[in-house]
Amino acid sequence: SSGINAEYGEKKDEIKCCTFGATALQDRHLATGNFKGKMETWDLEKGDLPVYSVKAHSEIINCIDGVGGLGIGLGAPEIVTGSRDGTVKVWDVRQESDPVAMMQPKESEAKRDCWAVAFGNTYTESERVVAAGYDNGDIKLFDLRNMSVRWETNVKNGICGLQFDRKNS
Repeated sequence: SSGINAEYGEKKDEIKCCTFGATALQDRHLATGNFKGKMETWDLEKGDLPVYSVKAHSEIINCIDGVGGLGIGLGAPEIVTGSRDGTVKVWDVRQESDPVAMMQPKESEAKRDCWAVAFGNTYTESERVVAAGYDNGDIKLFDLRNMSVRWETNVKNGICGLQFDRKNS
């Protein structure tokens, strides 16, 4: 079990990354990614069992971001995860266990370790992009509306963090 020990506030499985971004402040749900590729959301008032749990990736989840729950931007409360397995996945915790979107390298491309993800462009319910940064310096901007790469570049050094100036821009 990967529950949080309520007495000490400890978790049995190591957490690699976390975000409050996909839930409203009054809900206090923390989304976490761990070293085993599991993504979970936790009700911090209860803490012993996750509210949502899914084996999200085949390898470590390096990065996580959320949008929609904070009243910033429009659309569904979603979580994006990036992993060493080379994939970037978008999750709607109201759904069962399948991601609502998945971006992965083409078969001819080398699998890159995704180190950073961020939501942006959420100014309408249908608009949403995800930025992803990789160990080799690649930065890709994925358009979730039509599931395409909107923009990409390489800065020659690994991307440890990404951020939009506002989630709704």
